[in-house]
Amino acid sequence: MSNANLLLLIAVLLPPSALDILGEVVDERTYMTPYGEAGPIALRQLSGELAVWVQPYTGLPTRTDPRATIFAARQLGVERILNWDMGIAINPVLQRGQPVVIDDYIGWTNHQSDTFFSDAHTGLNINYGSVRDLFCAEMNAAIQQLLPGLPEAVAVGVDFLRRETRAEARMFRSWGADVLSYNLAPEVALAQELKMCYAGLVTVSGYAADRAQPEPMGEVRASLSTTLQMLPAFVEMVSRGRHCVCGE
Repeated sequence: MSNANLLLLIAVLLPPSALDILGEVVDERTYMTPYGEAGPIALRQLSGELAVWVQPYTGLPTRTDPRATIFAARQLGVERILNWDMGIAINPVLQRGQPVVIDDYIGWTNHQSDTFFSDAHTGLNINYGSVRDLFCAEMNAAIQQLLPGLPEAVAVGVDFLRRETRAEARMFRSWGADVLSYNLAPEVALAQELKMCYAGLVTVSGYAADRAQPEPMGEVRASLSTTLQMLPAFVEMVSRGRHCVCGE
């Protein structure tokens, strides 16, 4: 079993070779969980003993039941998860291509299970009723150190792939939401139940339905490249052991 304690859920559009920045693939696993199949999840070796689990997450069949992904991560010995997603800007201040770090969210998914509580047969030690921060302050601080000036944002977690209506965009904005995300929730709530650290990083790829929709995507590609370049340093920073309260 690897000593890698971090899983990167990559829900952004990258060429497969781009992930070589995280090292060569030394292991790859697919897990059959009580909630369906999860994977393939690749173990990439950066250097020496530093390794990280990586799972491309956009459009996976397991996305229909995110419990499979979080359950498999726990079986792999993962303690921390970074979800890098592409999202829609609800806040008019945000521009396409801009990355934001998520510090809170609104759950608006309707067709995905968001708790392990109904499944006692899993034998999981579940964290019940905690009101601690859902997003790991230590992981968020590492992201902001590596990407200085990154704004914090509130995400609305919605089902993939239905776009919001203009009326919903106005409603989300009135609630204080900044971005709409397809892959962040309910994974974050499930991770909290298993006392895992969770961080969300969202790159804005488009604007809400009640805003103009420009065509060029160059600024998004440039932003993805910048964020990708910081990942090896992030892996090194958060693989040193946890000093946060997420596991308490």
